[in-house]
Amino acid sequence: MRSGASRLDLLAARDARHALLVRHAGAGHPALVAVALNVPGEEKSPPGAEPLFRWALDQVIAALPGAWPLHVGDDALGPFALLASRAEAGGAKTACVAVEASHPAARLVDLDVYAPGGTVVDRAALGLPPRRCLLCEAAAGECIRLGRHPLDAVVARARALLADAPA
Repeated sequence: MRSGASRLDLLAARDARHALLVRHAGAGHPALVAVALNVPGEEKSPPGAEPLFRWALDQVIAALPGAWPLHVGDDALGPFALLASRAEAGGAKTACVAVEASHPAARLVDLDVYAPGGTVVDRAALGLPPRRCLLCEAAAGECIRLGRHPLDAVVARARALLADAPA
């Protein structure tokens, strides 16, 4: 989290992002794409985060011709954008998964795709496995739930990825 950002700041940022999504979910876009970073630890915008976010945003826009930003900003959770896409949601998710796999540092990029009405299109819907842990081959969600790795090791790996991120 940013210096001075409290747990309440993080929850407020999450709520504001959700409200933005809800506001645009009924606008008739074939897909909405939320572009964010998933940076472990308290600092959500460490050095390297902004260039990685901008790179990811550019990659998504290139992968989804005709996509346009509805919102681009920064909050207690870090940089965030919401894009509208002319691509149908399944195709948009497939393109986003390719972006997430295109560079080791893109493992920190979080691209969520929503179908009309706000339904999430996740990897499972496309028959894809969940994202891997930053430190091992297991599913990231499993490692997080089980507390399998010390937070300082996960944060150190994320910082190393950010140091080698595309700009």
